[in-house]
Amino acid sequence: MNSSIESTAHAFEQFADVLAERGLRHALAHLLQLTDYRFIAIFRFENGKANAAVFYDRENPEVLNAEEVPTDATYCCFVRDARGVFATANSLEDGRLTSHVAREVVQSYCGVPVMTPEGEILGTLCHYDLVPRDPAQIDLALLVQVASALAYGNHVPPYPRGPTV
Repeated sequence: MNSSIESTAHAFEQFADVLAERGLRHALAHLLQLTDYRFIAIFRFENGKANAAVFYDRENPEVLNAEEVPTDATYCCFVRDARGVFATANSLEDGRLTSHVAREVVQSYCGVPVMTPEGEILGTLCHYDLVPRDPAQIDLALLVQVASALAYGNHVPPYPRGPTV
């Protein structure tokens, strides 16, 4: 087994341990600590809107909620539509995002789909930040494995209906 696979397997074991012992938000915070990104979230979609079912801000860990926004105002729409990974290191230099409404605010993003075994998109699992970040620092195999485990284990909360705790 090569070291990359071993590293991913070890990181997933740690994630699973934190998930079992402390819950989903703490497990996502643990995953975030493997990067220098500020935010991690599981976004859900409903009626043209996107909102974080689980949200963690490294700089303000007491903040439990993200702001609901139109789906097309997020980079999560690219993950949903492509049913695959979307990443940008610097939205201001990314030609795909020249007319995207969020490009001047959310400058870096890396997300993967959270899907049921039948292929239904439940949402996205993503790291993002307000400054440029290198998505190469994210272990994509780990992120995909976590997204799959969350969907298969029925750990993905529904679309938020008000303040979450």
